[in-house]
Amino acid sequence: MNVKFSLSAIFGIFSLVAFTFPDSGVVGGKKASENVASNANVNVCDNQVFEYFYTSSIKFKALSDSIYYQLFSESNRPSRKVFDMAMKGYAYYLSEGVLAKPDILSFIDYSLSAIVKRLWVVDLKKMKVLFHELVAHGRNSGQEYAKKFSNVSNSFQTSLGFYITGEIYSGKHDLSVKMIGLERKFNSKAMDRGIVIHGADYVSEDYIKKNNRLGRSLGCPAVSESVIKSLSHTIADGSCVFAYYPNKVYLKTSQVVKKDPLFAVSAN
Repeated sequence: MNVKFSLSAIFGIFSLVAFTFPDSGVVGGKKASENVASNANVNVCDNQVFEYFYTSSIKFKALSDSIYYQLFSESNRPSRKVFDMAMKGYAYYLSEGVLAKPDILSFIDYSLSAIVKRLWVVDLKKMKVLFHELVAHGRNSGQEYAKKFSNVSNSFQTSLGFYITGEIYSGKHDLSVKMIGLERKFNSKAMDRGIVIHGADYVSEDYIKKNNRLGRSLGCPAVSESVIKSLSHTIADGSCVFAYYPNKVYLKTSQVVKKDPLFAVSAN
């Protein structure tokens, strides 16, 4: 049975967070090797989504502000919009009582080049970035940049949206973590498609140097073989994972993205 949380319970996990509000502004002067989204991906509707998000809850924005600037430095800082959207979905699924491992949040920004680190795993209780890693997309999603996404079997494309992690198992990719898609139109076929987080020899800095690109999967978010063991034990068994891309259909129709940050929180 799903458990409804009060607003104080949702934010209780962050009770040790000191709320500070640094000056807003854009971090400039990025080098080419840093996480910079492709200019080709600007045709999106993010502004509408986040205008609604920011004005829905002052408390939620304050929470995201505090966490974002405590967690990340300039060297590992994700897009603020992607982080806020990940936090929004995380808080929603926390309020629904479906996260057995509520301290851990993972998110992938597929608008970034495959040759930069675009997977983050954070501990929201200890306020630490646990992993910042390379991650592959599906071979039919695109070359260096992912552009196409699917929830269809044998599409060999990556799926967007929110997931909850399942168990660790040993399959054709050895150590892997099952992924349960939580959004019907976008990733609900993940289990049927065998979409899992697994290690791959084509995901590494050495592979990029030798091939001038990262390898691609059959749709799975594949990571380096050097981190899969520690990463899998960190995220498996009930943590939230978010796969982002500024896809117009997803941003306009995702029921999680469209929800008010206060969601179905009880009145008390």
